[in-house]
Amino acid sequence: MTVVVGLGLHRPMTAAERAPLSAYHPVESDPDDAIPTEVVDGIPGAVSRSVAAADFSLSVGIAELHQYAGVSGGHKGVAVGCGGRATIAALHHRDRVCAPGVSIGRLSGNPFREAIDKLGVAAGCTHALLYVPPAGCWLFGDPAAVVREAAGLLAPWRPVPARAVGALLSVPPAKAVSLYQASRAATYLALSPRPPLVDGATIAIDAACPEGLGAEAGFVAALSAHPPPWSALLGGPPPVGAGAQRAVMLALLARRYRLRVVNCPQAAALRAVGIDAQEAPLGALPPGWLRVPDPFHALPQLEGEA
Repeated sequence: MTVVVGLGLHRPMTAAERAPLSAYHPVESDPDDAIPTEVVDGIPGAVSRSVAAADFSLSVGIAELHQYAGVSGGHKGVAVGCGGRATIAALHHRDRVCAPGVSIGRLSGNPFREAIDKLGVAAGCTHALLYVPPAGCWLFGDPAAVVREAAGLLAPWRPVPARAVGALLSVPPAKAVSLYQASRAATYLALSPRPPLVDGATIAIDAACPEGLGAEAGFVAALSAHPPPWSALLGGPPPVGAGAQRAVMLALLARRYRLRVVNCPQAAALRAVGIDAQEAPLGALPPGWLRVPDPFHALPQLEGEA
């Protein structure tokens, strides 16, 4: 048995991150050492050599909200986590992540989810083991079926009666290592089905971002080349490179809301590319603001709107 850590296009693991897995002698996926599988909807499928060499693969992960796939886990752990560079780049092209039906929390009619499920099958992913934190349980079985069941257990929407002028989102340490990772909390709320925010509201994320903007070169390049509100990223040539699609999500957020990062010792690195960031915590919650303690599993949504 080989344990493969799916890195996608992200940086290699640190020694501290590898330590809990050391007994399993994990291999980290390499997007530039991938074996072709099948072309799915124009996407050139490829999977890490270590996975391709196996008779079958089992995806292990955690169920949480996901910007494009609706819910994480299942085939995504292999198709994307262990995918080839061209596969991941094609999946995350601006046209695909902005396509109709691609939405956080949505599985049915979501072309992104449909594509990764097909790519996972082509890559030999036959089973999935998925932990669902809100339910405190593990699910095992067919990858697509496991994700559907997990989505029902997540129950991620928390109704609120009125629109707020701001929201403070607490980002857990594992997600707060960089702006690339932490900003997902902000766009999850901003681009959710019914965000309970007035136009111009501030979405503040409490995130230390010790790695600054992050190691994703495409994301850093897009933010460095285009100041907020990043409107240029929504038209013309799409940004390219690892993580570039995350900058597109920030541009979509900025059409209606303001982003702020608080409690961030690396605030200067974020301010260098125009991000509103401060070293100090927000402090007392301002009047008219929402507090969102777990944005990766539970988001407030406005009551009564379709």
